[in-house]
Parts: sequence; C-alpha cells; structure tokens
Amino acid sequence: MRVAVLSLIILLFFFNSNKVYSGTVTMPSTLTTDTTDFVLLSSSGTTPSISGYTGTLLVSAVASDGNIKVTSVTNLMQAAGYCNYPSDNSSVPSQCTGNSLTEIGFRGTQDDINNALATLSFKGDGVAGSPTITVAVTPAGTNYFSGNGHYYELVTGTINWEDAKTAAEASTYLGLTGYLVTITSEAENNFIKNKIGTNTWIGGSDDATHTSNTHPAISLDLGQGTALAGEGTWEWVSGPENGKTFFCQVAIESTTPGVNKADPAHEDCTVASGYSYANWLTDEPNDHPSANDGDENCAHMYGSPLGRKGKWNDLHCTKDTTGAYVIEYGGTAGESATVSGQTTLTIRSTEVSGFNAFDDKQVSGMANAQTEHAKRFMFNTTNQVMRRMEQFRRVGINKSTRIKDMKLTLSNQNNYKEQIPPEFFDYYIDKYKNLSAKNIDDLISELPLTKYLKENYNMTPKDWAFWTAGSINKGRLNLSSGGDLGIINRTESFLLGADVNYNKGSLFGLVFRREDDQSNIGTKDSTGFLARSNNFSLYNTWQGSEKNYIDSFLGFGKTTYATTRITDTSNPSNVVKGKFKANQIFGSVKYNLKNVRKNYKFHNYSKFDLGFVNFDGYSETGSSSSKLKFDKRELETSSISLGSAVEKEIYLTDSLFIPYFKIDFNKDLTDGSDIQANFVGETTKYNTTIEKKYNSMIILETGFDWFLDNGWNIKSVFSRIDKDGVGHENLIELRAVKSRQNLY
Repeated sequence: MRVAVLSLIILLFFFNSNKVYSGTVTMPSTLTTDTTDFVLLSSSGTTPSISGYTGTLLVSAVASDGNIKVTSVTNLMQAAGYCNYPSDNSSVPSQCTGNSLTEIGFRGTQDDINNALATLSFKGDGVAGSPTITVAVTPAGTNYFSGNGHYYELVTGTINWEDAKTAAEASTYLGLTGYLVTITSEAENNFIKNKIGTNTWIGGSDDATHTSNTHPAISLDLGQGTALAGEGTWEWVSGPENGKTFFCQVAIESTTPGVNKADPAHEDCTVASGYSYANWLTDEPNDHPSANDGDENCAHMYGSPLGRKGKWNDLHCTKDTTGAYVIEYGGTAGESATVSGQTTLTIRSTEVSGFNAFDDKQVSGMANAQTEHAKRFMFNTTNQVMRRMEQFRRVGINKSTRIKDMKLTLSNQNNYKEQIPPEFFDYYIDKYKNLSAKNIDDLISELPLTKYLKENYNMTPKDWAFWTAGSINKGRLNLSSGGDLGIINRTESFLLGADVNYNKGSLFGLVFRREDDQSNIGTKDSTGFLARSNNFSLYNTWQGSEKNYIDSFLGFGKTTYATTRITDTSNPSNVVKGKFKANQIFGSVKYNLKNVRKNYKFHNYSKFDLGFVNFDGYSETGSSSSKLKFDKRELETSSISLGSAVEKEIYLTDSLFIPYFKIDFNKDLTDGSDIQANFVGETTKYNTTIEKKYNSMIILETGFDWFLDNGWNIKSVFSRIDKDGVGHENLIELRAVKSRQNLY
C-alpha cells in the first residue's frame, strides 16, 4: 500500500456579533490512519467538541481537497449556501451526510452541534499532499472565509447601492469595521455566490463621486451627450481595497452604427497589482441602456438565474434597487478580531506515496530514546564497576561492608520489595533477613556463581568482601537542531557487589546492579518510558607490574520498558502504551599505566567497550488508531576511550583523604540500528535507521575517597559528560562502606 502524509489544518473560530465567547474547543491535533474511505476524526482518540457557547450557531467546514461529511444531523437546521441548500430552513440538513461534499454547514445549538461534530469525517483524494479543512462556528447569519480570514454578513431587503455602501461602512463586528464587499479572487467570489439567492450589491464603481482616479473625460464626438471624468475606470471603493483599480472598461458598440453602448476607460487606466480578478457577465459592464454616459456606474452580483449566478453587472447607483448586499469585515489596517480557539489537525493518510510512520517526531523520538538508554545503561554500569577497581588500587585492600550495615542498606530502601527482583527477595533476602556472622557463609555459598567459583577455582566465601553503592544521573540530549525532539532522563541505581583479592594487586568480583530510568521525549510528562533494569556482572583487575595493570568487565542485563506515547499533542491524555523487554551482553577492557611524581599518582589509560542489545518486538495498546506494532531489533555498540587521572594522598588526623580528577575522551563507533513497525491491524511496514546522535563524549570527573580511622570509607563521585555539543549528563555517586579493619 502506498502511504503519504496529508496535513489537515483545522482552524476554529468561535464568536457572536457582540462579544467573544469564553468557551473552549476540543479538537485532535494528529490522526494517523487510512483515509481511502471516510474516517472519523474522533478515531484519533479525541472527539471534536465545543463548550461554553450559547444561542443558535452556524457551523461550516470546508475542505480544500478530498471530502468531508457528518453522519448525524439530528435537530440541526439547514443553512443557506451549504450542502446545496439555497436558503436557511428549519428542516434537517440531511444532504450534509453526502459523500461528495467539499463544504458542509448547518445551524443548531451547542449540544446538537457537538452531536454532529462527533461524526465529522474525512476522506482523502489519494493525490493531495496537504489539504486543508477550515471549520468555523459563528452566530447564524455570519460566515467566515478561510481564504483571507475575513467575515461576511448577508443583509437582505430592497436597497440602492449608495445606501448599501453607507450601511455597510457603519457596521462593526468584533471590533472590525465593515464595508461593502470587495472581491479579489475566484475563491472569494464562489464563497459569496454560494451564500446569495438574489441580486446583491458589491463594492465596485466607476463613478467619479466615489473613485479616486483623476482621469479626464473622453470625448469621442459620437453624439452621445456629455462625457464624464473617470468613466470606465472601475475601482473598489469601500474598505481596505478602496481606490484599487480592478478593471479598465472597453468600448462596447450598440446596434446603432457609430454609437457606443459603453465608453472605453481612459488610456491611463491601469489595473492595480494583485487586483486583476473580475467576473463580469458577457458584454458587461455596458455603462447604460441609453445614449447617456453614467447611467450604470455601480456593480452587483447576480443571484439568479443559475446561468448568471455569481456574474457581475453594472446598475444605476441610486435609481436601481436590489434585494441584498454583503458586508465584509477584516483587512483594515490596525484591526484584528479576537477568537477563542484555534487548532491544527494533521492527518497522515495511507493512500498517497511518501509517508513513513517514523516521520512522526513522537515515534522517532521514542526509538531514539530507547537506543540512547540502552547505550547509557551499559556505559554507566561499566563505569560504576570500573570505579570499584580504581578504588581497590588506591589502597590495595578490598574492604567489606559489615553484615549489619549491609542489612541496613537493604532495608532502608523505600518499597524495597518492589525495587529488588521478586525471586531475589523471596529466596535470598527474605530467607536471610537476619544475617549474622554465623549464617553469612550459608548465604554466599548458595549463590550459583559462588558454587561455580569454589568448584573450579577454589575461591571460598570467607575470602570475599562486600560493598554497596548508589548513584543518581540526570541528563539531557537536545536534538532540536536536527529537527528531532530532545530527551530528558533521570536515573537512579543501586549496586551490591562482592570481590576477592586473589593475588597481590589483583581483584576478582561479581556485582548485582538495579537501575530505574525515566526518559521523556521533548518535555517532562510527555511521551516517554520507564526502564527498569537488572544486571549481573563479573569484573577483574590484574596487575602485571608495579606500573601496569588491566581491568576487564563482562555484564549481562535485562531491561523492562513501559512506554507511553502521546498521539495527540492537543490532548496529552490521548496516549498509547506498550511494554517489552531488552537483553544486553556487554564488556570492557582497560589498560592502565601508573606513574608517581612527587606526591601525585598519574593514571593514563585506554579502554575498549563492546555491547550487544536485543530489543523484543511489541504492540502498543489504546483507543487511538495511531498505535504501532514494532518488530524485534538489534543494536551493536562499540567505543574507544583515552583518559588520564591524577590523585593525591592527604593524611589527616584519624583519616586518609584521597581526592582525584579524571578526564576522558570517548569515541563512539556504533553503527545505525534498523527498526521496523506497522500500524496495528495493518501489514504495511515502515522502517528507518536510528543513527547515533553524537560521535564523541568528553567526560570530566572528580571525587574523593575518605578513609576514617573508625572503619568508614566514604566515596563520592561528581561527573559531567558532554555529548558532542548536543547534550550532557550529570552524575552523582555515593558509597559508604564500613570495614572490619582499619586501613592504616
């Protein structure tokens, strides 16, 4: 199926003749669906409606392309010029439910209008890329034309042209000054033609009493009486177009040889730029039915018969009368009307080529954010464990948290049963909630990995030291410069680790890490997801010599994503939701070179990271037709880092304080990740490639280790990550460990 984007702009204006309404408008802003046949706008999840309005209103909806209709017209009334009705009538406008209409209109109360708007439907034409629909709600008898943003009022009753001009210019509407209508386009002419049923005055004239030109009279010496100045130069003589020439009359000969029925305009007559539209009936304007100039100098539009309707003719300004005139409001310099509501609805239609579901910024933003989270999770997990190995090398001893301190750390977590995986809590934590020196060996011995290490490497539980850590990350990725929505994230993590010093300067350990990450696309409380991740990792630091050592890390993780995507930005409660999982395996190797100069230790290092993520497929749920079904996808990541750190040992009374500073340059080598999706219930696949949004990162990190004589080891980390100028991330990490022995 070919797919394209149809932009459907709906402008809603609500007012009455004396005041601006204080009501509200509810309309969808986005609808993604198949418009090969009529589709309800309410299928977006937001039902069109109005509230806070009183009295009898006129509703009109005009489509520039395609067709529109309502399927419910109960208690509504016919409106002149809409749905092929020639005049207002109290009968139900059943013709507004037809399938071939580009414009509909009806009258009724707010409740009846809402019943109809709930069934407002659109059908695309399969060709147009950006059709527009203008919906206007006005007091009965007043019409809004989207082509120029002006308002029009039809006034019926026998009147001559000059009185009509005077009455129109004395009228006001919503602070706008009225004038006798001036028609400058075919669309405007058709709009007015469809609203009238009788001959109607318009604001054109070639009478020098009203025009602004100074053209002298033309004497053709044809025995037709006195020639008049300005004759034949037709101008709009009311409103903001006052003085604009729109037609230069040509000579029309009568049946009498040598006698003109209409004199030509002066040779200086020039049509004003942008005002060349005219719709005169054939052989009009003919100036007069007699041999006298100036008999017919004012313009009107035919309202009948059908063959003449909409065409223009000239009549005498004061002697002749017609049955109506049209007042136009809008366009006057310094004036503007206040409206109570305006909204834009974009319809993405599936019958025209060129559409991709991932062109929706909410959809592509979600895919981008999920990719960034997976990379961020692996990066932060790796670095937090690497810091444990760095801490070990600073002192050369792996200190352990006391049993009662570890027990306190776990039980201090709010909702700890929810934060810790149920199987972990139910079996290990609950069973050993009263940890003591007597049963700690039993706990460690029951861990599967411990059994494996003991059987294969003879590492016994009594050699292990325990540690805990917690961190908070806040970051922002600003992608607006590329047309994408930005990402805001907040991450909280908790680590529980154990390691063994199996050789001088060498450490082997395992760690469990729990992370909650809330990511929002665009702004807070918008499209986004909550990602809850569990990770189990192995790590090792091996010292080859006094100056050289290698750190290695291998992690296995699983993340559960709970997504919320807004499908209608005008109604944040209109969302679709999804849930899926992703599995990660990732590792890192780091080579370190240490140098000591005076009282400072310098660490220069290089690091290589590699990761693989498998995202499960999932389907969104919700009432919106925009919900998607995403296929499985894979992501491979890799990066290299070069960095340097400096630290210094400062001995204080009863403590050792070791501050440090580190700078790291990270080059992202990750290729793009392909993703596919289709709308739920459809088979057409859409795809895109999620490219990396930045190529490198600069990481600045500072912190300290503070070893107190009473056994406490306090560590803090403050880190700032700049992502190639498009975003950043700030991290605060705290560790508090109370050891069984003093450090020094």
